[in-house]
Amino acid sequence: MRSIHYHRYGNPEDVLRVDHVPEPPAPGADEVLIRVLLRPVHPGDLLGVSGRYRAPGDTAPLPEGGARPGFEGMGLVEAVGASVQAEGRLRPGMRVAFFPGRGAWGERTVVAAEFVTALPDAVPDAIGAQLHVNPLTAQMLLRAAREAGVGPQGAMAITAAGSAVAKLLAALALDAGLPVIGLVRSGAGVEELKALHPRLPVVATDREDWREAFERALDGRPLRAVLDAIGGPLPSELFLSLAPGGSLVMYGDMTGEPLRIPALMLPMRDLRIGGVSVGRWAGLPAAQRQQDLQGALRLARDHAALFEVAAEYPLDEVSAAVAHAQRPAKRGAVLLASKDEVGAQT
Repeated sequence: MRSIHYHRYGNPEDVLRVDHVPEPPAPGADEVLIRVLLRPVHPGDLLGVSGRYRAPGDTAPLPEGGARPGFEGMGLVEAVGASVQAEGRLRPGMRVAFFPGRGAWGERTVVAAEFVTALPDAVPDAIGAQLHVNPLTAQMLLRAAREAGVGPQGAMAITAAGSAVAKLLAALALDAGLPVIGLVRSGAGVEELKALHPRLPVVATDREDWREAFERALDGRPLRAVLDAIGGPLPSELFLSLAPGGSLVMYGDMTGEPLRIPALMLPMRDLRIGGVSVGRWAGLPAAQRQQDLQGALRLARDHAALFEVAAEYPLDEVSAAVAHAQRPAKRGAVLLASKDEVGAQT
């Protein structure tokens, strides 16, 4: 079968390639063999390919044979293990989404059945391919915000509010009646986000008076949480606006720049810096994971417009797909497809 691999860390456009590899083994008792049709190109996938997740000083090369990226996707069940067959929840021919799986950027993969979600007929393939990583991250972030004291009397701020995760997080917060403010780079970003979330206060940080606009949007409420995927100066500045006991919650690093925060602010005002990673979701209790999956399906049903697709590319055009996924003005997910016919969109 065909599979996208990388044999060294580096710029994803340069190091990713399509290899022909053996078919995966038959699924074990609690596993499912999936023919993958669509898989999103996530920023986290590209960070892994570039080696950004390695510990400082780790220069170990990749194992012989390289590595296969991708943890999320959708496709068709081709075979199930004995225990899965006996349970009856998943059967050959069913449309499913999965996360976490390994090597989703190949034509087939074997996934533990507990991490495979049957797709309702109302959920199209392109949304099914995005069902897990971003919606689950958004729900984990909302829990972190609530733990920081966000509620009727305490607000949250979301940076990079036009990003996929941030738009889902804003939808969850608004649906729950929580005070939330979005921050984007420009006035154009404000207009785009307001079209999706008319009730969301949005501030453009390219305005000279953005700090005053942000204070007005708070409307006298204390800022209890900042949810940030950028890093660098903006979250560092917003950190100083947090109310005592508030939290800065990181879930990305778009700029690659460090936080610069006065150390004494943490003990003097009981402030906290934490992080959320969907990579830890699989370790949550089964009941919490099931609740999150139901939440993801509700988002897909009630907020389908937030699962926009920028383009689909065949596996052979992975370099073009990666370049598109990293465009600053990109709107929607870039999907890698291994269907019979794929037409890239602009």
